[in-house]
Amino acid sequence: MSVHFVVPYYLDARFLIELVDSVRKQTSDQWRLTVVDDRYPDTTAEEYVRGLGDPRIEYVRNERNLGATANVSRCMTLGKEEYLVVMGADDALEPRYVEVVLEAFKRYPNAVMVHPGVIVVDGDSRPTDSLADKIKRVAARSAWKELELDGPTAAQSLMNGNWLYVPAMAFRNDAVPRIKRLGEFGSIADLAWSIDMLIGGGTLALDPTPVFRYRRHASSHSSIGAHSVRRFEEEQRYYAAAAEQLSQVGWHKAARAARLHLLCRGHITKSAIDAAVARDLKLAKSLAGRAFKRV
Repeated sequence: MSVHFVVPYYLDARFLIELVDSVRKQTSDQWRLTVVDDRYPDTTAEEYVRGLGDPRIEYVRNERNLGATANVSRCMTLGKEEYLVVMGADDALEPRYVEVVLEAFKRYPNAVMVHPGVIVVDGDSRPTDSLADKIKRVAARSAWKELELDGPTAAQSLMNGNWLYVPAMAFRNDAVPRIKRLGEFGSIADLAWSIDMLIGGGTLALDPTPVFRYRRHASSHSSIGAHSVRRFEEEQRYYAAAAEQLSQVGWHKAARAARLHLLCRGHITKSAIDAAVARDLKLAKSLAGRAFKRV
C-alpha cells in the first residue's frame, strides 16, 4: 500500500518547499509526490525540487495556466498508487501522516476515504484557531465520536454542516472515477467529490491523530463583496443538486439536510448582518433573501 500526494501549485515557493520537506520526513517510505505547476512565473520551487534529485518526487508543468479549480480537478485524476491525497500547496504534514493513514485503511477495510486529525496553522506556520475552525469542530463533534461513518450517516452529517478538511484526506484511488462533476461548484467542489465517492459505496473513516497541517491565511473580514455572494450562490446550487442526488439513492435524511443546509444558511445570515452594519442595505437584503431561499 502506498500514498500518492498530488499537489496543485501556484503560490509563494516557500510554502511548497515546506510541504516537500514534510513529505520527505515521513516515518513511512510508502509514498510518492507529484507537483503540478500551473505555470507559476517564479521557478524557485521547481529548481528546489529538481535539485533534491529524489526519484520519488515528480515535478510537472502544465502546458497552459488552467486556473485553481481546473488544476485541482486535474490533480484528482493523476493518482498512480492505491491511495490519493490532493494537498494544498501551502499545507504540510506531520511525520506520521502516511503511517497513520495506511493503518486506518487497514483498520477500516470498507473505507473509501480517511480523514486524519488536523492542526490549523497561519501564514507563519503557527497554530491558529479561527471562527470557521471553531464552527467546524462543533459541526463534526458527533461524527468524530463514531470514527467510521457509513455513506448515509456521513452524508447527513456533512449536509448539516461541511466540517471536512478535504486537503488532509486520503482517498482510495479506485473510488475517484465515481466523481460525477469533477470541475463544478468551485469552492465546495471537494464536498461534492466526497459525496459522489460515498454514494458509490464504502465508508468515511476518521482518525483523530493530528498529522496534517492545514494553512489558513489571514484575510480581511471588513466587508462582504460580490465574490462572497457568488460563493453562496454556488454553494446553494450544489445543495440543491445534492438533495436531488441523495433522494435518488434513497438517502432521504441526508437529502432533507441538504435542502436545509443549516450551517450554510447561518453563514449567509451572518454575512447579511455584517453588510447591514456596514450600511450596505442592498447587499444585506440580497443576502437575507438568499438565507431563507427554499432549495
